[in-house]
Amino acid sequence: MKNLCTALLAAAIALVLQGCLGGSGNATFSDGYYRFVHISPGSDNLAIASNGTQIVPSLSYHSATPYLEFGWGTPQIKVTSATSGVTYVNATIPVGSDGHYTYFLFGGGASVTNYSLRDDVVDAPSGSFLLREIHLATGIGAVDFYLLAAGATVDAGTPITTANAYGIGTVFTPYTAGTYHLAVTPTGTKTVIYDSGNQVFTNNEKVSFVIFATGSGQLVNAALLPNDSTGTTNFVDNPASRMKVVSATTDVPVVDVLVDGTVTLADVPYGGVADYAQVAAGTRNLAIQPSSTPGAYVYNQNQTLSAGYDQSFASFSIQGTGSAGLIALQDNNLPPPSGRAKLRIVNAGSDATAYDAYANTTKLVSNLVQGSASAYQVLAPATYALAFNPTGTSTAATLLNASLVAGHVYTVYTFGRSGAVASVLTTDY
Repeated sequence: MKNLCTALLAAAIALVLQGCLGGSGNATFSDGYYRFVHISPGSDNLAIASNGTQIVPSLSYHSATPYLEFGWGTPQIKVTSATSGVTYVNATIPVGSDGHYTYFLFGGGASVTNYSLRDDVVDAPSGSFLLREIHLATGIGAVDFYLLAAGATVDAGTPITTANAYGIGTVFTPYTAGTYHLAVTPTGTKTVIYDSGNQVFTNNEKVSFVIFATGSGQLVNAALLPNDSTGTTNFVDNPASRMKVVSATTDVPVVDVLVDGTVTLADVPYGGVADYAQVAAGTRNLAIQPSSTPGAYVYNQNQTLSAGYDQSFASFSIQGTGSAGLIALQDNNLPPPSGRAKLRIVNAGSDATAYDAYANTTKLVSNLVQGSASAYQVLAPATYALAFNPTGTSTAATLLNASLVAGHVYTVYTFGRSGAVASVLTTDY
């Protein structure tokens, strides 16, 4: 009798748990499994609930859960900001008997959306593995996917998928097991915006390859998701990064920028902008030298270039030293809201003057101190008079007419010293 009561209690608990995570909990069907992957850049940590019961309290960007068990049925999934409680997703999901699924959360910032796929698939032919490609990289146009033998390049290769649009995944396709690297290019080009490095794919392995945004205007990161028993997600970050430089070193008319001792950006004039260059990610030595006197560095320090991201650097003169400082900025080149432009404002001056920044007569930023940047401002497309007034004054130290176009991201820099102040606008995306 005791064993019977214990069995009945266990069955009752199982039904309660199924009611929390799943739908009907029908005993004639096996449970299903979902893993959740947060790849929405600039978004809060996400909380996930099923049928009103929290199952994931806080999932950060660039992370994933293992497979979580759900009762068979159609549970209600609610995804909210773990910080503010704002709801991003509120929808039912199908849970098939013994089905395995991946639920991607992507988009960027406050625009989080979802895309789910079933992972179950029949076995590949002997000696083969199965691969599907998924494009969830916000702000990146259609792409081509390459599966390349070790040492092969896209220049001589043929894509396995062409013109893969944003928000779309392919079906699983068999390929001979072996060692490959996965590369991604904008459709119709040979410009590599991602390369996985060599990966080993074994007999009958089933793998989803998803690319996602970081905030770069060109590069992406990626993950490999095998359909294994636990729901592993392997994030394989981009080996590349991008950097641009604004030369605002008042005492040096033309500079070169070196990365690990090699001139990467040459002959950048004072007030000039060297557009994004793709370099290896990681801790890199950045040096600035007068173009006329190689080796006479005015700046020589290490900087971290994040994998798959865009960074901007603005140099400035340190008064009385003959050396330069460097403002390091991580760029957010995700597209602005529809019909709008984004503008960031930077004080790269070579003295201690702080500024109030205006667009026409509207003050955008107050008391922007030397070496700092504002948050991105979302503006209607128009031509603006961008003015920098020393804080608390009504007279512009520098004024720039700037045409901001919908769909683009900009940064305006003020630079120089009091009495000789200028500004420059860069288009970052």
